[in-house]
Amino acid sequence: MIKEKYEINTQTCALIQDTELSTVVVEKENTIKVNMKLKELLNYSCSYYGSSLEGRINGSKNALGSKYKLPIIVEETKELLFFPTQSIENEECVWISLNNIVSYKKSGNKVCVVFENNQLLELNTSYESFENQVLRATKLLFILKRRKNAQK
Repeated sequence: MIKEKYEINTQTCALIQDTELSTVVVEKENTIKVNMKLKELLNYSCSYYGSSLEGRINGSKNALGSKYKLPIIVEETKELLFFPTQSIENEECVWISLNNIVSYKKSGNKVCVVFENNQLLELNTSYESFENQVLRATKLLFILKRRKNAQK
C-alpha cells in the first residue's frame, strides 16, 4: 500500500527511511510506504496533533536537558512517544514507538526489537545504544506524566 500522507497513531511501530523521498511505516498489522521523507512525515504528524517536529524536539531538550538523539512526544494524550536509533540527520535513522515495544535483544552487532504483534525488526545499532534510547524515552514520558499530575 502506498500513501501520500500519514499520521502517526497507536498502530505505528517504526518509521524507516526507504528512499530519499519515501518512508516505510511498520504498523501492528500493516506495512505502508508513504511518499514523504521521514522528517517530513514526523513534522506532518506533529503538526497534525498541534505542534511541529522542531517544537517537539525543543520540548524534549527542555525536559531532558540534552541535545542529541532526542525522543519526542508526537501526541500527548495517547502518549505517542518515538525515539531515533541514530542521529536524526543520518539516513539509517529509524524511529521506534516506545509503547509498542515488547522486548529487544542483542543480535551480533545489532539489536532485534519485538513489537506487540510479535513482529521482529533488526536494527543496525548496538544493544547498548538502543537501550540508552529506550531509557531516555522512558525518562521523557515519566517527566511529562509528573508535570501533568503536578498541575492537577
